[in-house]
Amino acid sequence: MQKSKKTITEHIKDFLEYCDVEKGLGYKSQETYARFLKKFSDWFSSQNLQSLKPHELDDQHIWDYRLFLSQTLHKTTKEPLKRSTQNYYLIAVRSLLSFFTERNILSLPADKIKLIREKEERKVKFLNLEQLKKLLAAPNSSTNAGLRDRAILESFFSTGLRVAELVSLDREQIKISSDTTQLEVVITGKGGRVRPVYFSERAVNALKEYLKTRRDDEKPLFINYRGPKNASKRLSARSIENIVKQYALRAGVPSFTTPHTLRHCLSPTTRIVLRDGIVSARDLYFKTSAEVQALEWAGFQFQNLTLKERSYHITPLLSLWAGGYNLLCSPNHRLFTIGKKGIEEKQARELKIGDYVMGVKKITIQGKPFVHPRFARILGYIYGDGTVSRARRAVLLTDKNKEMLKSYMNWINELFYVVPTLKKSKVSNSWQLTVYNAELVEFLLQIGFEPGANGRRMPKEMLSAPLNELAEFLAGFYDAEGNSGNIRIFSSSVELLKDVQMGLLRFGIDSHLNWRNRTVILPQKRLFSHKFYTLHILHKPDQELFLEHIKTFKRRFLNVEKHFQGQKLPVGPLLEVIRKDTTRKKIQWIQALRRNYSINDIGRYIEKLNPSRKTVQHIVQQLEDAGYNSQYLAQLKKIAYADTIQWLKLHEKTKVSSSPRYSVYDFGISRWHGNLITDGFISHNSFATDLLSQGVDLRLIQEFLGHKNPATTQIYAHVTSKQLRDVHRQFHSGKNLK
Repeated sequence: MQKSKKTITEHIKDFLEYCDVEKGLGYKSQETYARFLKKFSDWFSSQNLQSLKPHELDDQHIWDYRLFLSQTLHKTTKEPLKRSTQNYYLIAVRSLLSFFTERNILSLPADKIKLIREKEERKVKFLNLEQLKKLLAAPNSSTNAGLRDRAILESFFSTGLRVAELVSLDREQIKISSDTTQLEVVITGKGGRVRPVYFSERAVNALKEYLKTRRDDEKPLFINYRGPKNASKRLSARSIENIVKQYALRAGVPSFTTPHTLRHCLSPTTRIVLRDGIVSARDLYFKTSAEVQALEWAGFQFQNLTLKERSYHITPLLSLWAGGYNLLCSPNHRLFTIGKKGIEEKQARELKIGDYVMGVKKITIQGKPFVHPRFARILGYIYGDGTVSRARRAVLLTDKNKEMLKSYMNWINELFYVVPTLKKSKVSNSWQLTVYNAELVEFLLQIGFEPGANGRRMPKEMLSAPLNELAEFLAGFYDAEGNSGNIRIFSSSVELLKDVQMGLLRFGIDSHLNWRNRTVILPQKRLFSHKFYTLHILHKPDQELFLEHIKTFKRRFLNVEKHFQGQKLPVGPLLEVIRKDTTRKKIQWIQALRRNYSINDIGRYIEKLNPSRKTVQHIVQQLEDAGYNSQYLAQLKKIAYADTIQWLKLHEKTKVSSSPRYSVYDFGISRWHGNLITDGFISHNSFATDLLSQGVDLRLIQEFLGHKNPATTQIYAHVTSKQLRDVHRQFHSGKNLK
């Protein structure tokens, strides 16, 4: 890190250029950053700190600035700035500090700036159906401005457009003829993302009536009828916000009504299992067709079902850590637990530490050949600890084990007819194997090899390759990043280890992902702190499977546990119901359980401990022998003998806080088998339009999605394909508003 000679204020201009050129932020975002950082710069001036350089900024300066923000009054309300507003100013400063780090400029670390916690979690507010009717009927349709305003409200309700997106619409985009009843318009939204939006029949009719009144040649769709003649006629975002608030007041609907009230669960990187591969949620979203694997509830076996619907939206994210697996999902995302009636659904927001959720034990897919198995072994090592240099047209492998690198050298020579160089490293007690091959370098870059270890991922194709290729890749990866002794793999990339974890599940190997904060001393004698991830294989059966399938050079140095008690099943709630039911029916079985299977205290499995699978099977057998028959026993028996699933104990649940809103994806499959394999979890697919298209009651969908009323569910059911357009026409036409 270098000390800069420029002041922080001078660097702000560089940062804004960086936002424009390198980050590609839109004009509005750049304008916002400039405004927030101007306050920071003005505060410097007021404190005679204009000459402060990045390396001179310290914790006390940040504290003083936060104190200044907390005492600043809003220009209009004369009230102190809201906590959320203060956070916006702090986020801008934090981004500036991150820019310094990226430019190798010595300064205060960005993570030193902690955001202010909100007293209450911000919630999306909704209008009910009656309120929505009143709001849409509020404009006076006998005036040009009233017709315009009605078209604005109907467009918001139908499309879910943001205010800025509605403002930017031009007349030429709205191609309406006399017989037009539905309209699809492609818009460029926030972040430059292109997406189609759909105008219902009500919205189209409102636009027709409004456009009949237009006798001008102005380009904007919605124009201002007031103001100077030479001024822009395009309505501003503030004007539209005021229009919505004006009609909300007139209609007597809640004061929180804004344009956002008229618009509305998996992370893009989530791995989803298909019939023929494993893909990310984002890649699945863009696939033209796919068959996903879903758990069939009758026998707990997996089957392939056609993906019917898909949806994309923005939401906060939760990070769930359970049984060594990690899932990023929306708070409304549903997982499966064991309750008093057997398998039950529960939203991620409702899960508590200590709850168990359903996971998959083994993944079986039809693999697609990718590369020669020996090349897969080399790729595994490169992805573990390799360096790729396009400038040098070289791949570098480093290890202390010279003999192992000699084996890789021979394999590379056999495959590519090149002779790598093997030399002692000048800076460490290691050997370095250098492969000069431009084609190999280009291939690695083409399949997505990331130079930085933090962002590295397995090649998409390798995760779906045949088992012999995948086994070789994992062996090479373990050669580079694996431990001797206990079976553990290390990496600074959590997504890379989650890829490896899914790959291991294809062999039926259960592994546990953990993380810790680590501080290391860099060669420049500078301390560097970061999160470090470890993938453990803990249990004897999984360790034996690993040694059987993954032929790493370190196999003979790896330990295997001596004992394994079997998987634990969290069936306490179900056992409690069964004990009460058998007592009520006067069925005697507990004494026989003690006598036949030495299970002396059934109560401890209800209140404290989780029994092993074998113990639950004994309980089932004894209940059947006693003549007990019920739906509860049927559920218990299915769980006891299901070898395709496992139960993961939730040990951490946190909000993903680096940004308040994230892109997420929903998928729809079968009405009766609504689940997917997602990063090792069995997830409910919560796609509302899928349920609508199959005639499921709207109130049930409302409950699934956590909405307060059916009108909200209609408003938030976004669609993106021809079939979804049909659903929009059927269910989002506004017929209920008539």
